[in-house]
Amino acid sequence: MPPPSSDQDNPSQTPPKPSRLRGPVASPVKLITLAFLSFHPNTMPWLSRANYAHELRAAFFLPWAIAATEGGVIGFIVRKLYEGIVDDTTLNYFAGALIAAPALANITSFIWATLAHGKRKIPFITALQLGVLISIAMMALAPKTPTGLYVLVAAAFSARILLAGIVTVRATIWGVNYPEQRAKLTGKFQTVSVTITSLIAIGLGAAMQYNENAYRIFIPIGGLIALAGVSSYARIRLRTERIILKNEQEQAEGNNKTSLLSGFKVLKDDKEYRAYQTCQLLLGFGNIMSWTPFVIIAKQQFDIGYFWGIMLTQVIPLMMMPFTIPIWAKMMDSMHIVQFRAIHSWVFIFSMACALIAGQANLVGFLFAASVLRGIAFGGGALAWNLGHLQFVKPEKSQDYMSIHVTLTGLRGLTAPFAGVAIYNLLESNKQGSGSLIFALTLLITTSGALGFYYLYTQLKNKHI
Repeated sequence: MPPPSSDQDNPSQTPPKPSRLRGPVASPVKLITLAFLSFHPNTMPWLSRANYAHELRAAFFLPWAIAATEGGVIGFIVRKLYEGIVDDTTLNYFAGALIAAPALANITSFIWATLAHGKRKIPFITALQLGVLISIAMMALAPKTPTGLYVLVAAAFSARILLAGIVTVRATIWGVNYPEQRAKLTGKFQTVSVTITSLIAIGLGAAMQYNENAYRIFIPIGGLIALAGVSSYARIRLRTERIILKNEQEQAEGNNKTSLLSGFKVLKDDKEYRAYQTCQLLLGFGNIMSWTPFVIIAKQQFDIGYFWGIMLTQVIPLMMMPFTIPIWAKMMDSMHIVQFRAIHSWVFIFSMACALIAGQANLVGFLFAASVLRGIAFGGGALAWNLGHLQFVKPEKSQDYMSIHVTLTGLRGLTAPFAGVAIYNLLESNKQGSGSLIFALTLLITTSGALGFYYLYTQLKNKHI
């Protein structure tokens, strides 16, 4: 009986060559659908699903109001809206204060940590959220006069101070409610939040391009919609809340020091966290220092209007975040925060290099490239800033670690933007058009922080060998 013929012996039965692509190619619609479905609570760890659903809804509705307080939005609006109402130098400092307000307000973090100590966290945050909405409503009432400028700035700062309290206390909630895949879950909240913020900022910029008083209607409507977010957040339940409150009360009885002193004690006792915060100081100082000159140059050197100004300073960076947060989150869940920062910091450096080229060569395209890179960096920064300290801390001390972290950010916000404006004004007074050289200085400072993180990473790696 002859042996069965092989494929080579019988060409007629030769199977077709396999395709290089195994399986059907996903269409863009399918990819978008899968990305959208990845936000569904059923894709999350089952113990976190209920809280995740409530917080996801809050992340969708709250930005309808909070978008107006973002530094790039309100800073650019004030710089353009009140031009001619007060002198340019004063207006630059006011714009600088508003752009830095999110960071500057964090100096109050230790106060919020003290006030929240021993109290139920969700009702505490809900009350702060209502206060934020009231402050934002006051922004819409400010007249276009020198006095109105003070009212608007005060209302914006009030909103950001209350938001600083929310961020400080929220660290405990995220640390306890999402023990698994924390960066992934919180990354979802950040993605939804920044996407809605971007869309609202675009709408606000377009409306003000048509009528610069449109914000007086736009902002209150956003506040009413944001109430749905407050209602959803109030339904969150903090896991092991009784144990946390008991530990906080025992800690308070055994130690009457303020949260600020407890925070500085953390820096004294935790050598690794102190080194981490030192590098964070350099990275953050150079970054915050560059924000205001970036907005000023967009208006003074390139004379950009409301719509493209808000797009450049706020919307484009925010629009990049939803695309990059999942990538950063996956990276962050797989490595120590020090290693993550050693990689992530360089995106900020490239952004400042583009801003320097834009200003010196008068090329607006590089200004937009800087904005895109800043958004990519913000995607990782949003995660690292909110979650980085949790790799150093025990749950019962989360507020102390977050308090000193946020307070140090506030100190940077108190100094860096005004230093940036002062140096920019000095450079411009010596030679018109040279103000953008401020980015050379911020580039140097930020690079020092990035190299510091890399050094800490090598120390950490050697420690575990």
